[in-house]
Amino acid sequence: MDYVSVEDAKHKAGLRLALTMGVPGPWSQAAKYIFEHKSVPFIAVGQMGARENAALYDWTGHRNAPVAVYEDEAPRVGWYEIIMLAERIAPSPSLLPHGAAARAEMFGLITEIASEGGLAWQRRLQMINIMYAASDDPKVRQTPDVLAARYGHGPAGAEQAGAVCDDILAMLADKLRAQAAGGSKYFVGNDFTAADLYWACFSQLVAPMAEDLNPMPMRLRVVYEAPKMLTIDPILIDHRDEIYARHLSLPLDF
Repeated sequence: MDYVSVEDAKHKAGLRLALTMGVPGPWSQAAKYIFEHKSVPFIAVGQMGARENAALYDWTGHRNAPVAVYEDEAPRVGWYEIIMLAERIAPSPSLLPHGAAARAEMFGLITEIASEGGLAWQRRLQMINIMYAASDDPKVRQTPDVLAARYGHGPAGAEQAGAVCDDILAMLADKLRAQAAGGSKYFVGNDFTAADLYWACFSQLVAPMAEDLNPMPMRLRVVYEAPKMLTIDPILIDHRDEIYARHLSLPLDF
């Protein structure tokens, strides 16, 4: 990914997309793929994970990524806002299913995957534990210290994270089986939607793709690998691999 600085991006027209550099952060990867799938050009702005990102904050009011800034409009940071911005800029191909009930189902699935308290949130709590266990060096602990402060890490929450992850993973697997029984290869309806895209990106948190497809730093791969106590149904990984093969570019670019 070719990144530009905040200073170079903020006065330009069109879509500017702040993405986390150097790691396959699933929120950033999903935002990137949304606009790539719709063939919407964007300027990639570099953001550093667990850093102050002062220039980005001064521009957008946010330190984390992704942040989507379109023309002179207010920055979008939530996954729902980013999806709906993309739908407005490029209605076709749509990442939304037809009908209010199907859309509610799709957004509900993404909520369980990507929102506060969901799969990715719980995995992040587990990862903070792993990072803390790796070293007592205060310098090494700077990153988990920042993450712990931002995301409410504590012994009780981290202890329960595995059970929450298993519950969500089981729900997703059951959903795919029900869809397969009806002849669909997708989470909602019979077409590719944002739910499939988000699962593909966020699956890296529990089962990273091989090095040639996901060239993440080895120090992070150890952290991203799911603990053995997590139950990952093969149907989830098969679905992920098929979604990348049909709809998303590889290798991952970050």
